[in-house]
Amino acid sequence: MRIKEIPIPNSRLTEGSYHIFKILKTQNFGADDSWFIMQDPLGYKVLMPLHFYTRYGFEAGQDVMCRVDRINCNGRMFLEPMHPHYKEGECYDFDVLGKGTKTGITGETEHFVKVIDVLGYEWKVPVYSDKIIEESSAKIACKLERIKKGKLFLSIDSDKALAGGLINGEIYTFCITDEKINPDDGMKYFILEDQQGGKQLLKKKYYLHYGLKKGQQINCRVDKFTMEGFYFLEPENPWYTIGEVYDFKILEINKLIFSDGSEQHVLVLDDKHSEPVKVFISPGQLKNVLAKETIRCMVKGFRKSRAELEIILDAIL
Repeated sequence: MRIKEIPIPNSRLTEGSYHIFKILKTQNFGADDSWFIMQDPLGYKVLMPLHFYTRYGFEAGQDVMCRVDRINCNGRMFLEPMHPHYKEGECYDFDVLGKGTKTGITGETEHFVKVIDVLGYEWKVPVYSDKIIEESSAKIACKLERIKKGKLFLSIDSDKALAGGLINGEIYTFCITDEKINPDDGMKYFILEDQQGGKQLLKKKYYLHYGLKKGQQINCRVDKFTMEGFYFLEPENPWYTIGEVYDFKILEINKLIFSDGSEQHVLVLDDKHSEPVKVFISPGQLKNVLAKETIRCMVKGFRKSRAELEIILDAIL
């Protein structure tokens, strides 16, 4: 089988690792499409979107500590620069601009405190305690849970959402009661209700091929509980069972060639029900795959409907 070589314009760094990148310059590729040209520790270039970090005070020639936030199966690297004033996991006092309520996407009343950070950005922090709602204070202590694309995800450390009694890793039956657009991000969500009446959200775009619809009952695995008061849910796949082994057709083999000279081979496998699945393979596995048209894989799990596969070694020896 032919191996398709794909040059990757960045070094092969480790997801989650921290490195110092140098800002070489900014580059505009069109309206609202400006980027920082960053230089990685090995001297190679990578792009980072500018508009998320316009108030960070970044300038050409500056060294910036960045986290390798994600590396996709195409080898593309996504960076999250460290905030100039805040650190994840720490607590800070924020000026309170006001408090309010809104009707959430599930139809339930949600309370929030609006705060402003040192860069002038305003953020809504969810509130679950009546005591905090009734308090009058010019400042409030918030924990910085994470930073993603320059956005601060804040919580009031002494005020957490109740988890609703569901257990991480367990499978529960939910009923799809509605479908709505979330005004916070403009995305469509299914509204799910468990057998105790608790409501959860499921982003629709990842499951269009599942044929989900209002009134349907589905089984979902419960993942971690978020500070927004919902769980991450993963519906059972209609065609594959976790732990079972299936034959997948090999569409092609990609050879990712990174700027630092390192290489990674990727099998592109046909999923008849969804988009192709990409699986990393070692050099030792590669030589046994070249003459094959199909490969046996165990389904390890699913994430946003995408299958996570493990090659069965005996099948390629």
